[in-house]
Amino acid sequence: MRKLLFFDIDGTLATPGQPPRRAVADAIRATRRNGHLAFLSTGRPQCLVSPEVETIGFDGRIYSAGGRVTAGDAVLLDQPMPAEMSRMALDAIREAGLFYTLECAGGAYQNVPPFIQRLMPDTLPAEAYQGEPVYKISFFAPSPKAVDRLRQRLDGRVKLVCFHNMMKGSPLRSGEISDPSVDKGAALRLLCRYYDASPADCVAFGDSMNDAEILQAAGLGVAMGNADAEVKALADQVCESCENDGVAKALARLGLI
Repeated sequence: MRKLLFFDIDGTLATPGQPPRRAVADAIRATRRNGHLAFLSTGRPQCLVSPEVETIGFDGRIYSAGGRVTAGDAVLLDQPMPAEMSRMALDAIREAGLFYTLECAGGAYQNVPPFIQRLMPDTLPAEAYQGEPVYKISFFAPSPKAVDRLRQRLDGRVKLVCFHNMMKGSPLRSGEISDPSVDKGAALRLLCRYYDASPADCVAFGDSMNDAEILQAAGLGVAMGNADAEVKALADQVCESCENDGVAKALARLGLI
């Protein structure tokens, strides 16, 4: 039976700042040769997905944590944050004195320190932003307390996800702000309708809380071994870590390659 397979990037297909694991890329290609469909499922906007990831080959893509969804060349959803929402969130981030990246269709604009810029070399300075629609805002905070203060400022008006495992070796905590009406789980269901498939036929891989909805929506949700405990608790299975080619090993155990 054909499966629809969904793969997060950072912490799932690849260690942040590194190219995809070769064994993982080869495994995804093998699933497609076996008749299954493979989809990216990333928080990144399209402009920040590296060529090394794209050249793996995918049947469709979920970008910006569900804000843009494609199937082949067809765009199924293109929903940036409402302008008032993105302005409010950016004001709250600036008032809190945090670093940020505005993620738009044509570029990403940031005011982050140089050591973070090295992880996102294709971004532009925040001063270059000209008011384009924003799909998602990533932020970088000095402590968990700073994240809590930001959350209080936003008061539930947006979706805020904090990543506990993305900034190893740094005191900064990273996270993202997006429109609560879009998420990766809703994107999975949209792709299922397009391909006349059931969520029960889907397998989703992820490692962070922006994968929560897709891990729960898929018939089989697989958390990475490097995922937070709260993410693992939402999944049906836990595979090996990203660094240990967890996706490739899980696909083999499932008999998909």
